[in-house]
Amino acid sequence: MEQYFVNKVIEKNNFIIDDPETYRHVAKVLRHKKGDVIYLVDETETLFEATIEKIDADERQISTNVSKSTFPSTELPVAVTIACSLSKKDKIEWITQKSTELGAKTIIFFDSKYSIMNWKSNVIEKKVARLQEIAKNAAQQSKRRIIPKVVYVNKLKDLVNYKAETNLIAYEESAKQGEISLLAQTLNQEPKSLLCAFGPEGGFSPDEVDYLNQADFLSVGLGPRIMRAETAPMYFLSVISYKYELTVK
Repeated sequence: MEQYFVNKVIEKNNFIIDDPETYRHVAKVLRHKKGDVIYLVDETETLFEATIEKIDADERQISTNVSKSTFPSTELPVAVTIACSLSKKDKIEWITQKSTELGAKTIIFFDSKYSIMNWKSNVIEKKVARLQEIAKNAAQQSKRRIIPKVVYVNKLKDLVNYKAETNLIAYEESAKQGEISLLAQTLNQEPKSLLCAFGPEGGFSPDEVDYLNQADFLSVGLGPRIMRAETAPMYFLSVISYKYELTVK
């Protein structure tokens, strides 16, 4: 059953969907009819079951009768920020989509020393808007209660402005040296929020790692294998899900 985000607070049993994109998708693409049921998430992150009562083609509106859903939240119990150095366009879009599906709350892209891509100032707004739309669509598909926020910072040093309770660097040199326990030890402390930074295809430079270490970012390995730039964030989010959602306490 489809889910859509609405930029309003649903306060009554009757709710009108008037967002053009949502109307088009419900009425034109999926051709829903009176009596069909969809899900809506309002600005308070509350999930509603909405029964379609009328589709008004002239006004391009959909009238629904709503009731709060009893389905449990699909959000991770820890707020996770994924911070990735710029990669090729398709990789950036893939990271945004899959990080959303796996539960990230914030997705940051940044320029670093070995980034193979860089964004000119006149295209940043457009690119972030595109990624934000990808995050929205992925959040709807995966039945999230929130849409992750996509952020761009033009230098690695600005990551300190987004620090969480616990801050990490996925550093391949740690993996090469056989370090396998720091990530597990950190997660056992059960922080309320996490930020993990991931380098580009060429990795972080030593001076970038030194800077982040001095800013209280802990370098951790992600197991013995070296992963691609787009794979490492997915591994990390999967570990978080296993730790907080699938492990019986």
